[in-house]
Amino acid sequence: MEARRKTLRILRMVALIGALPSAGWSQFINVTDVAGVANAGQFSTNVALGDYDGDGDVDLYVTNWGTAQQVPPNRLYRNDTTAGALTMVDVAPGMGVDNDRNSVAAAWADYNNDGDLDLYVADFSEQDFLYQGDGGQSFTEVGRALGMVNLIKQGSVFAIGWGDYDNDGFLDIYLGKFYHDNELYHNNAGRLEPVFDLGVGDKRDTNGLTWVDYDNDGDLDLYVINREQENGLFRNDLNAAQGLFTEVACALSLADTEIGQSGAWSDYDNDGDLDLYVANVGANALYRNDGADTFVNVADAAEVALPSSGWLSAMAVWADANGDGYQDLYLANGADRQQQSDVFVTGAASGIFADSTGNAGLSTAVSAHLAVAFADIDTNGTPDLYVTDGWGLGNRMYQNTSDPSRFLRVVVRGKGPDAGGANLYGYGARVHLIDAVSNDTIAFQQVLPPTSVPRTVTSENGITAGGSEVIFGAPVGPYNVSVKFPGNAQSGIGPNVRGGDVVVIDEP
Repeated sequence: MEARRKTLRILRMVALIGALPSAGWSQFINVTDVAGVANAGQFSTNVALGDYDGDGDVDLYVTNWGTAQQVPPNRLYRNDTTAGALTMVDVAPGMGVDNDRNSVAAAWADYNNDGDLDLYVADFSEQDFLYQGDGGQSFTEVGRALGMVNLIKQGSVFAIGWGDYDNDGFLDIYLGKFYHDNELYHNNAGRLEPVFDLGVGDKRDTNGLTWVDYDNDGDLDLYVINREQENGLFRNDLNAAQGLFTEVACALSLADTEIGQSGAWSDYDNDGDLDLYVANVGANALYRNDGADTFVNVADAAEVALPSSGWLSAMAVWADANGDGYQDLYLANGADRQQQSDVFVTGAASGIFADSTGNAGLSTAVSAHLAVAFADIDTNGTPDLYVTDGWGLGNRMYQNTSDPSRFLRVVVRGKGPDAGGANLYGYGARVHLIDAVSNDTIAFQQVLPPTSVPRTVTSENGITAGGSEVIFGAPVGPYNVSVKFPGNAQSGIGPNVRGGDVVVIDEP
C-alpha cells in the first residue's frame, strides 16, 4: 500500500510539473568580487551561515587554515545587501571573532535561548571557542566559564553539531574529533555539561556529523562520518527501556566503506522521509530511505555514485535550486586538497540526476573546495550558493537568478523552554508541504543546519524574532504547510500559500 501511495504521488507531481512552462536550468551568476567575499590567498576550510545581527539577512562566518608563512584570521562577513546588490563587509576583528588558530569548522546556534545567535568555532590544534552574541554589537568568549572540558583540548575537533537530543528546549552540542573520543555536551539551561553514559562516544576519527530524525519518531538521532573507518548511526532510544542511543549503522547498511567526508540528509524522492547522501574520497553513496529502518544504496541507478575519474568529494548539500519541486545536489570536490572540479546535479521525478554544472552557470574549473552551503543570501527568496576554497584560489559566491515565484520560504519559531516549548530557532522541527487540494504531503524538510539557516523575521502580527528558514521549490499551488515541533504533539499550520510567499509559523 505504501509503495502504491509513493507511485501515485510521483505520477501526480509529474503531471503537475509537466503542465508548467519549463523552468530551464537554475541560473547562477558569480558575484564573488562584487560581494567582496573571495578571501583570496587563504585556505578556507568551512562556512557557517546565520543572521547574527538580527537585521533579516544572512551573514557568513568563514574559517581559515594557516600556511608556513602565516596563520590567517577567520572572517565574519556582515551582509549589507540592499536592493539585491550583494555587499559583504568583514567585521571579524571588531567583533572579536577573527580567531587566527587554524579553524576547521564553525556553527551558529542560540544555545542560551536569549534570541541572539552564538558561535562555536573548532580549532584543530588549539583550544576551541564558544562566543556568546548580544544581537550584533559584539561577542564574548564564554567556553571556559561554562566548564567545557573540550576547551582544555582533548583530541582535535573536526566537526560540530547543535541539536536538542532530549527535547528540553535547549540545544546540546556534539563534537566530532580526531585522536580522542567524540564528546556530547548536554545543555542544562544554558550551561554545557559533558555526558559520558549515553553511548555516543565514538572513538574513530570523525570528519563530519549530522543530527537527524531519520525514523520520524520525534527525537534526534546522530549520524557520524568517519575517515577510513565505518560511519556510525546512533538511534535515539532515550525513551526506550535502555534509555541510551543505539548504534545501528551496520544493521541498516549505512556504515559505508569509503574514506568518509560528510553526510547530507534530504527527502529527494518526496516520499516523506529523509534520505542520505554520503560524500567520500572514493565512491559516493545515496541511501534511499524506504521506511521501517530500511535503506538502499541507489547511487549507481541515480547516476551520482562515481564518474570515471573518481571523486574526491569534501561536502555535499541539498536544495531545490531551480524551483521544480525536486531536490538538487551540489558537491564541493577537492577533499584532502587534491584538485577536482565541483559537480551540480539536478533532481527529477525519475529519481535520476542530471549533471547541470555548466548549464547552470557554475564553474567547472578544478580546485580544492572543502565546504558549500545554500541560503537566500540576497533575500529575494531563492537559494544562493557559497563555496569555500582550500587551494588559495578564492571562495565563490553565486547568486541564483531563478524566478522567486517558484519558491516558498517557511520560517519556523519555537516557543522556548520558558514557555514549555522547543528551542527558539526550531532546530529539529519537521516541515511538510501539503497539496491543499488532495491533502497529500508532496515535500518534506527538517529544520537543521546546513539546509536551514537561522535568521530574524517579522511575522504578520508585527512580532520580530529569530527563526529558522527552509526553502521549498513550489512550482504549483495552493499549499498548506504543517510543522511538527520537537516535543509538541500539536502542529503549526500555514494555510493556502503559494510560491513567492514567506510563511512564518510559530509553535502552537
